[in-house]
Amino acid sequence: MSTIPSEVVEAGARALCESYNDPRGPDAMVETIRGGALVPNWQNYRRAAANVLIAAAYASKGLKPHALNDQAHPCLRGLQFGQEIYDVEIYGDGTGQYLGQVIESGSPCRIVFRGPLVREGNMKLIRARGVQAWSAEGKGTDASS
Repeated sequence: MSTIPSEVVEAGARALCESYNDPRGPDAMVETIRGGALVPNWQNYRRAAANVLIAAAYASKGLKPHALNDQAHPCLRGLQFGQEIYDVEIYGDGTGQYLGQVIESGSPCRIVFRGPLVREGNMKLIRARGVQAWSAEGKGTDASS
């Protein structure tokens, strides 16, 4: 998702400030939420406004407002996102292995994966391999269909 222009975020922050009936109004000079320098009051609403705008942008494309963008994690860089169609369930088995199932909406197709929690540098990740599977009612369905 592209960056929201700062003037749009400012307008959203001003609108939030007014909708919350903040008696100081959007232009009053106030301390930032964490203290420190004086800033226009609307800047205290900036992050909330950005989140509202991002959620609205995702909703307009039929997506849930999760942080699926190229800034969320390096493994997502360069990807564009479409409709959400997969659900994932991941469980620890108590022996250091993780088991999971990826379910595609409206399809008997599943991917069942298994792998350990590993550490690469200072990052923990699950490194799993997947195998094709089908739900019982989809058993016998050709994988290419």
